[in-house]
Amino acid sequence: MRRSAMTWALSVLLIASAATAFGATVDEKAQNWTITTDMYTIVWNVDAQGGYSSIIPAGNDDVDLFGAGGRNLYHSANYAGWKDWGATADAEVVEEGDGKIVMSFVQEDGGSKNYHVTATYWDGVPYWKHELVIEAVAAVTSFSDGHEPMCEPRAGGGDNEFDFWDAPFAHNAFANDNGYFAMYTEEGSARTHVWEADGRMDLVHDNVQVVLDKGTMSDPLTYYMATAVGGLDDAHDLAEIVTKEPAEVLAVSAKAKLATSWGDLKGE
Repeated sequence: MRRSAMTWALSVLLIASAATAFGATVDEKAQNWTITTDMYTIVWNVDAQGGYSSIIPAGNDDVDLFGAGGRNLYHSANYAGWKDWGATADAEVVEEGDGKIVMSFVQEDGGSKNYHVTATYWDGVPYWKHELVIEAVAAVTSFSDGHEPMCEPRAGGGDNEFDFWDAPFAHNAFANDNGYFAMYTEEGSARTHVWEADGRMDLVHDNVQVVLDKGTMSDPLTYYMATAVGGLDDAHDLAEIVTKEPAEVLAVSAKAKLATSWGDLKGE
């Protein structure tokens, strides 16, 4: 019988230990941000297209789920033609310590939108949170006919499996032998697409669109991402807890570590 992700998380053996090495560092050559937790290593690329360019879940022998080849995760909207967000205009560490890091990124699309992303990462769980605010450089609709966001893995293996679900809320994922990457939203819908060798998937948030006057900001849009060793079923199971604070899920301090992999979200 399969146990729920929450039941599994609360019943798993926890080992109290010193805090794991955690933080965000800058590659001085490329000026990219590398975020490392005990569950994954991810890289935010500052060059166009900005966004995550590398996703490596812990325990998969350092294999990148995204691979090389250009844009991998970005926002894009079709107003007066398609406009992807471009290079990172600003990035800073807002908070760091106690198994948690908060970063701020600003992405400009060269048109009427600046994207302000507040990203929160934690030790102990395989997921992280994005809070996105649109700044209107000129009058514009916040979210319309867009990919918010789009994920394009480009590892070149042609071995990705994709799926999407509507319950308990919209989410999608791709997986291969090296792990999975997933996106979750309580406010929009999820899609997958047959595209080139490796496929792609996106979240859609047209339903929360508002018209913004020049100089105004949208309300925050919150969505979540996750990566771990495992498959599509594991990505789907995680939806039960992905919106919860890690302390609520684990019922321990942020310095605690799971004794087993989140890729093993399976009951007996």
